[in-house]
Amino acid sequence: MKPIISTTKKVLTVSIAAYNVASTLDEALKPFLNCRNLPDIEVLIINDGSKDDTANIANTYVEKYPDSFFLINKENGGWGSTLNVGIKLGNGKYFKQLDGDDYYSYENLDEFIDFLKLTDADLVYTPFVTFEDETGGILQVKGQYSTIPQRKQMKLGEMYDFAPAMHTLTVKMDVLKNNPIYITEHCFYTDVEFVLKACNFSKTIIFYEFPIYYYRLARSGQSMSIKGVRNHYKDHLKMVYTMLEYERKIVVNEEIRDIFHLRLSGACEMQYIFFFALQCNGEQKKELIQFDNILKKQYPEYYYEIKNKAVRLLRKLDFKGYKIIGYLQTARDKRKKINVFEGC
Repeated sequence: MKPIISTTKKVLTVSIAAYNVASTLDEALKPFLNCRNLPDIEVLIINDGSKDDTANIANTYVEKYPDSFFLINKENGGWGSTLNVGIKLGNGKYFKQLDGDDYYSYENLDEFIDFLKLTDADLVYTPFVTFEDETGGILQVKGQYSTIPQRKQMKLGEMYDFAPAMHTLTVKMDVLKNNPIYITEHCFYTDVEFVLKACNFSKTIIFYEFPIYYYRLARSGQSMSIKGVRNHYKDHLKMVYTMLEYERKIVVNEEIRDIFHLRLSGACEMQYIFFFALQCNGEQKKELIQFDNILKKQYPEYYYEIKNKAVRLLRKLDFKGYKIIGYLQTARDKRKKINVFEGC
């Protein structure tokens, strides 16, 4: 792989995970063209072994704006591998991830770059927007903290009830390059891993009040769609186990441990939701029982915090009725458009 290094120091490195995103890549890249601060941005389009026209579309931007857009072609390694490459090659003061089927705000990106020039916090937090796949219609703004002062640097350890999502964080590049941060490859759902590892090595945070990341929902085959969950639920299980062990063995700061605990509590809850969204066959029932037993024996603090009523009922029934309870839970989620059906 030929290293891609900007000729000048940039303010922001944007690492785009691009796998077969020919139909949406233009949408992801066009907001940068409207940005007067484009010279301060490097957009690394990490082509993760795409089989479609992803590379050709990316090249049109590279040819027109060679100091801002860079195409890195690599063998398929999954979402985490694109971050590992982006962190290794990035030359920005800050690092932010973007999936090739999402985009950044047309309205707020310029001012955000101006803001990044002035701040020195390890983490910059912004709300994000969800939008519907087929129509592009805006669904909601998420991740707003109305009680937290905006544009005021704080210690990360001072945060209470804080569980950031990948879409909300911009991370100082020095934090990522100067610490042992490696994201699991060939595995879905490792955005949780990236967020938590970045938090573990960060000391300060600042909040910027306007959303930057626009996150697509309800795309068929998306990792958080019903189809994606059924294909990749074992990857989510792998991520949960990986980060539970990471918290136990690596995290020493109690305040940071609180962030891990809140985020991983949500991941454990979601793992049960994933099991309910499956075909609920005999093999999957065994996997569910094994997961529940491991939580109880090895991570009891997470086991006893599970709030899902269907899980608690199954435990009382010794997991008899898993299939019907799973069906009812999933039907409820679909009706309410929550969890794997959000945005549908």
